[in-house]
Amino acid sequence: MERDLGDKSNISLHIVDYIAEREHTDPLELPPLYDAVNPDALDDLVASGRQNGTTQSGRIEFQYNGYTVIVKFGTDPEITVKEKSELVE
Repeated sequence: MERDLGDKSNISLHIVDYIAEREHTDPLELPPLYDAVNPDALDDLVASGRQNGTTQSGRIEFQYNGYTVIVKFGTDPEITVKEKSELVE
């Protein structure tokens, strides 16, 4: 399942909200995101991809609350969340 975030800068908040939505729970009921990744560093990295009139792109993948989270960043950041059963090896 993918979500295009457009010009959003707090990617870490979107990840937690997205997982909470999939789990049908309140975001505060989830484990802290910082147990999986540094949220401030993630937000800064995604935001830096669109600064100074240049576009840098990249991809970050990590595990959070039983999901694989893939963040692609550049002009339009995108979050992909996959459950273990959705992963094809």
